[in-house]
Amino acid sequence: MTLASKTKVLILGGGCGGVAAAYTLGATPERRETFDVTLCSQGWRIGGKGASGRNAADHQRIEEHGLHLFLGFYRTAFTMLRDAYAQLNGVQDGVFPSVEEAFTPQHHVTLWAAPGDGGGAGWKDYTLMAPRWPGLPWDADEDDLRQAPDRLAELMRIEAAHVGADRLRTPLDPDRHAHAKPEERESLFAWFLDELHDMDWSLGWHVFRDLLEIGGAVLRGYFADVLPHGWNAWHRIDHLDFRAWLMMHGANASAAWSETIRVIYDLAFAYRGGDGDDLSDADIAAGACLKLILDLVAGYRGAPMWRMNAGMGDTVFTPLVKCIARQGGKIRLFQRVREIEFDGDRVVRVRMSVQAALAGQGYDPFVRVNGLDCWPSSPLWDQLSADTPRVNFEDAWTHVSIAEHVLEVGRDFDHVILAIPPAAAAPLTDGLARTNPDWARMLDTVGSASVATHSVQLWLDRTTVQAGWAESVEPVSGACAPPLGTWADMTHLIAHETWPSGQAKSCQYLVSVTELPPDLPPITVEAPHVQIEANTAGQTFTNVWLDANAHILWPGIATPGAFDRQRIVSTYDHVNISPSERYVRTPPGSVVDRLPPDWDGVRNMSLAGDWTITSINGGSAEAALESGKTAADALVRAAGVA
Repeated sequence: MTLASKTKVLILGGGCGGVAAAYTLGATPERRETFDVTLCSQGWRIGGKGASGRNAADHQRIEEHGLHLFLGFYRTAFTMLRDAYAQLNGVQDGVFPSVEEAFTPQHHVTLWAAPGDGGGAGWKDYTLMAPRWPGLPWDADEDDLRQAPDRLAELMRIEAAHVGADRLRTPLDPDRHAHAKPEERESLFAWFLDELHDMDWSLGWHVFRDLLEIGGAVLRGYFADVLPHGWNAWHRIDHLDFRAWLMMHGANASAAWSETIRVIYDLAFAYRGGDGDDLSDADIAAGACLKLILDLVAGYRGAPMWRMNAGMGDTVFTPLVKCIARQGGKIRLFQRVREIEFDGDRVVRVRMSVQAALAGQGYDPFVRVNGLDCWPSSPLWDQLSADTPRVNFEDAWTHVSIAEHVLEVGRDFDHVILAIPPAAAAPLTDGLARTNPDWARMLDTVGSASVATHSVQLWLDRTTVQAGWAESVEPVSGACAPPLGTWADMTHLIAHETWPSGQAKSCQYLVSVTELPPDLPPITVEAPHVQIEANTAGQTFTNVWLDANAHILWPGIATPGAFDRQRIVSTYDHVNISPSERYVRTPPGSVVDRLPPDWDGVRNMSLAGDWTITSINGGSAEAALESGKTAADALVRAAGVA
């Protein structure tokens, strides 16, 4: 098939959704003969909210938009990456040799009981080790979730002889271990009690009581409200807030807002307006949240969480982008969408601003760091024309344009895949919002649910143990002192940076939801100071939070009211306020207004991103990758190819 006869697909947006669509459209020889794929993205790198960068001025440290972990039920993501890595030649291509070597399983999670919960005046931590369910996530199946209610029921089944203080005080069986397969245990319930055994009595009973309340309410509610309409009829309760739904089915108020539930709300940034301090502002659609919990507890394969062994850009986007290039797909960087024009139900024109001119014929976006091809934290200026301004091309309020490209339907594209989130797409699609009520409603409901997030990375001159934490190796922790109450020890990433020996001994990530700055100007206004001021305010807040709360995590380098800043080797502190960087929440009543990736409201436009209808209906890499794949698969089916 000649290039002229191919269907020209223009993908707007370089996050997970856009990349998944491009990768899927070129996945087979027949598809490559059918589709001519071009992906356009602003700035110098691919990744969207999942982008990471290497700071060459600071030992190639990894700078990220937040804490990125893959969950063990990310079937689309892991399968796509397994296949991508298999097409590449490891270190020769600047990637990990395989998906197995790119990710490390994480079985333990640390939660926190607030002062007064479970006894004691201060914050009290406890670590749970999750079972190793059979299989690996890159070999998963969509039907895995069918087993989750049965697994949860088994986990929560109460045997009279095993209830209460006597069982909690019974010595542990040294042969039973958290990494054993479930079938190798005497019972899941015994494992559950063993997990509580190491806690002091008051805390263990507090956790035990709350988890029984939650587990019972989840099972009663699932069998009453969901299962009668189909095992996955989550939408039946999406108009309710999850905590309210739990209490409808017998959970008391204390359990419904226990640390077990709070960590889910923190994970989903589920706070209206980004106010993570005010628990009354927390809400999330009950169906989407129930599915998330069942997947987290019992729908995964292997481990519930998987750490990336480098930055998300290095681990996820480098292999996918390299495969897209080998498939013949074109990636155009430094291209910002200015406007999408519609004629009725058809895209007829896309106006693009070209942000920079190249010094040569092409732009190689990668830097090689310890054998991996990585995305830098700023453009590779020597590959751009000498007069290129040194600005942040990803900043929504920085407008740099050396030229305008007007792309016309029929000449430059036949079909558009819009992979730009609603808050960023709204000013680009005014014409569609005026004529299409479904699009207008989605922008109003889903787009308005977007919230800013705050990401902090600290490189310390002390190991995590030396800093005072000795509960578990490389903890992942949630539900601690809000709002920066989600913490992970990411020290394993230092091996993929270039610090002098012993200079940086640990790396700590903190992340939270945050409020947008007041009087935020529209992105049509040139205002580069907005992001700078937001970051400055974020850094000030981080310092206040560390002084007040760092002793909870690292008592070896902090006391109540004072954090030893001399222990900090380096800091990256960023507030994600740009519309394309905000997290799209799933408040009650919003799922019904999401649109499917293969939406037919515009004949020649599909959608891709975690803001569309997916199996998750919540912000995540899995939802975005699934959405992009779904959009591409619909085009493949319409073209009648394999």
